[in-house]
Amino acid sequence: MSHFLFVAGALRERTSEESAELQIGHRLWGLCTGLIRKNLQAYLNPESRGLVYVLKVGLCAEFQILSPVLDFSDLDAFLSDDLRVEARFGFVRINEVRSLACSSGVSQALLLNVLQIPDQAELNRRLALGMHRLMPAEYDAIMRGATG
Repeated sequence: MSHFLFVAGALRERTSEESAELQIGHRLWGLCTGLIRKNLQAYLNPESRGLVYVLKVGLCAEFQILSPVLDFSDLDAFLSDDLRVEARFGFVRINEVRSLACSSGVSQALLLNVLQIPDQAELNRRLALGMHRLMPAEYDAIMRGATG
């Protein structure tokens, strides 16, 4: 089983926080790269869950992933216009969203420790990819750390 850490970055149209709120508000998470789509298709299963890390904010949400990877063309016209950057390579439907309040510093320390990443530069490189696959034990440890 796999879970996923999704990263919301700043876009030309909106901040990273606004992007995360927009996607979560519409109960979907967009796939902004072909690599994210490919990896999600390969490892997604019915029990998969997602965590959202917002750049410069920290871990902010956790959710259940409801659907397989869906095509961008499956969005209605309003959403496809609004989420053209975030979901250009498709999206997944989400539910059971739970807000988390874990600051950027605490989140980074938690991720460095749980994922056994040697330094901040490597963590930054991984976060820049937009998604990181988590094993169940890693997901559980991150959730324990984020919820105190």
